[in-house]
Amino acid sequence: MRGRAIGLGLLGLGAFLLAAALAVRLFLEPALVKYPLDQTASPTAQGTDIEYFDLAAGEQLSGLEADVRQQVQGDPSSEAASDDVAVWNFGSTITATDGTLLNAGTYRVCLDRREAVAVECDVDHVDYDDDVSVEGLTLTFPFGTEQKDYDVFNSTTRQAWPATFEGEEELGGLDVYRFVQRIPETVIRTTDVPAALVGSDAGGTVSADVVYSNERTIWVEPTSGVIVTSEERPNTVLVGPDGDEAATILAGTFAGDEDTIAAGVERAEDIGGQISMVKTVLPLVLLLLGLVLVALGLFLTLRATPRRPGAHQASTTELEPVGTTR
Repeated sequence: MRGRAIGLGLLGLGAFLLAAALAVRLFLEPALVKYPLDQTASPTAQGTDIEYFDLAAGEQLSGLEADVRQQVQGDPSSEAASDDVAVWNFGSTITATDGTLLNAGTYRVCLDRREAVAVECDVDHVDYDDDVSVEGLTLTFPFGTEQKDYDVFNSTTRQAWPATFEGEEELGGLDVYRFVQRIPETVIRTTDVPAALVGSDAGGTVSADVVYSNERTIWVEPTSGVIVTSEERPNTVLVGPDGDEAATILAGTFAGDEDTIAAGVERAEDIGGQISMVKTVLPLVLLLLGLVLVALGLFLTLRATPRRPGAHQASTTELEPVGTTR
């Protein structure tokens, strides 16, 4: 009797664990595997072989080096932040080694906390221009990044461009996907400049186009979607009314430094480990343990069940004479 009670108890516990394994996948995973509201990161990069036009001095500089400082900061107190949407702020500065500020920019994005893609909201902006809507992927790729093309936002052109999957690599001991985004020459604004700057003999000012292009390579850890590091080669030039390039406003090669790569690898491993725990390890452990307990419970229950007499034994007993009188 005691063995039967233990067996039934193990059956119940095993069934509970099987249900828990299913619940983890159906309910716990969606609740836990999503981007944080209070995200923070401070990636850095180095700029080399930089060309820059010093407007104040009217001089084209080349061969400069620069430090790139970026900051990602979540805003959980934003009115747009919720269980489904995170609001992240991004800022970037490029400073030459002599302290000259070469470029600065910022944007705010509302992103889907599970898909990473930007969603419409009332608080996003690019360089504080509220009329610009951020679209596509921005500061991270989605969980379970696939070997396919993704649209990634570029704040300079204020639109998303395809980032093409181009292969797998190992970076810092981590398997990553490499994506390349190629932005063709795009007019980002038109401005009035001194005529002499664009080679015109006319006096006063003329209208010139600011034309931007870029090739950006992005290395992504696929499980976590973390951008481990990136490298880009922007080229912003001033084009005069005759279509000729007059000056290089900013160009160069900018790549994440060793500290940024190490931090990206660590972040990807941490997030990837948490995702694997919730999506794979915990459900699998609960499933296997539940199956073992159900099997053991069935064995103990069946073993402890009293056996009824067989049909042949009962028939023999009934036909056997009670006694014989001679």
